[in-house]
Amino acid sequence: MAFKLLSGFLVENLPPKSEDMITVRNTDSLPKVFEILSKNNILSAPVLNERNNPIGLVDFVDIVCCVIQIINHTDLLGNDYYSFLEREDLFSHTYASYVTDLSEGNPFVPVIKGASLLEAITVMSKNKLHRVPIICNDTSPSETGPKIINLVTQSAILTFLAKHLDELGSWTDKSLAELGFAEKPVVTINSHKRALEAFQLMTEKRVTGIAVVDEKQQILANISARDLKELLNETRIFENLYLSVGEFISKVRQQDYKAVNPSICCTKDESLRKLMTRMAAAKIHRVYMVNNDRKLVGVVSLHDILEKLLDHINSGGGSN
Repeated sequence: MAFKLLSGFLVENLPPKSEDMITVRNTDSLPKVFEILSKNNILSAPVLNERNNPIGLVDFVDIVCCVIQIINHTDLLGNDYYSFLEREDLFSHTYASYVTDLSEGNPFVPVIKGASLLEAITVMSKNKLHRVPIICNDTSPSETGPKIINLVTQSAILTFLAKHLDELGSWTDKSLAELGFAEKPVVTINSHKRALEAFQLMTEKRVTGIAVVDEKQQILANISARDLKELLNETRIFENLYLSVGEFISKVRQQDYKAVNPSICCTKDESLRKLMTRMAAAKIHRVYMVNNDRKLVGVVSLHDILEKLLDHINSGGGSN
């Protein structure tokens, strides 16, 4: 069932579709890239050169890496953030061509228009990608290479799967434990630490989000690179990085970080079907596995779910 669903669905038919692909120029400054992503409410965009050829992808994780790199290079990580703010010109002279795949998590690995969704998921899983571009060769006379018509993202795939759970088969009714979602160490940060330290930790650990915990190591919230996009209307965007993690989350989401959102937690007894439904509805990329004491014992990401789906199909379970 799962094999038939995914192999028969073409990648270009995956919503959301866009008549005009949002792109970034390689000469755009870092603040301009930030503005393009934020204003269009997207997490990533292709970067084009002067001939409109794609040179790669850029996302908020790349921006985080760049900010941390500049701060470390200029030795502005101290408690006095005013010295840092006085150097915001550093960001204006940093361009998209430099930021592109700075995190090394956005390699340009495309699929061709006409490929199946199963092929796209396979490429994403094999290369540990959050998104893959869809390209076609219908180029204009001014273009010399393939044209990007859309991006296939993990989130878009999850939204699609959540609407076709019955077609995936009854295996999704099994619990996370039954399906082999293992407990594993979770990257965490105390809510009293500075937000800047959280983003630095993401860079060091090469993750897109980390769990925010209290003194008892109980989970309070999640902080991710995508939280940066809420700061567009701030006069001095990066000043917020010197807030505590708790204050930062409360500000960008306009809600108390201590009011734990149940959508970010699950237990190993929860079914995959229920988990996928919740993640799609809440538009979140990871859910933290907790025990009865709300202590962290693992994390389930979109990548983990897609890998499990491929395992199911490759074992022959997705054909019936």
